[in-house]
Amino acid sequence: MYQIAIVDDNEAWCFILEARLGQHGYAVSTFTDPDAFLREAERFDLALIDFSMPPRRYQINTDGPDVICRLRQRVANPPLVILISSFFTDDILSQTSDLGLEADAYLSKSVESAGLLRQIDRLLAPKRSLAREKSQGKTDSQKRSERSSVMEMGDSLRRCG
Repeated sequence: MYQIAIVDDNEAWCFILEARLGQHGYAVSTFTDPDAFLREAERFDLALIDFSMPPRRYQINTDGPDVICRLRQRVANPPLVILISSFFTDDILSQTSDLGLEADAYLSKSVESAGLLRQIDRLLAPKRSLAREKSQGKTDSQKRSERSSVMEMGDSLRRCG
């Protein structure tokens, strides 16, 4: 089961997304405090991070791009990131490379559930195929290593015989 984090200052939005994604088999954790998310970030496969989060008392750098930057700096194996905002229009979303942000995908909060799920599925697809390969047996490098060992044994036997 894939672990998804939702990082947003709007508790109602967190609740809605948690319910929607939970219905589709995802394990979801919500965070209204970006620092709390960063402390646990390594355990997630994907994070939905709000673009605009007002700073809490005694906090700085709590908007989405800052959280992503800190995530990439602090976490050795960070989750995939979808930056989400009610300010994102279709025009802005078509020019995300110009924004200079480090998210893996961008969505408007007005996206329908189907669009959100498609984007999540697209991002998690490589992890799914890797997990499937592992569950079906050995990885390619393990198979190559075993073939190499067998060939070396054959060479040794020929030299002895």
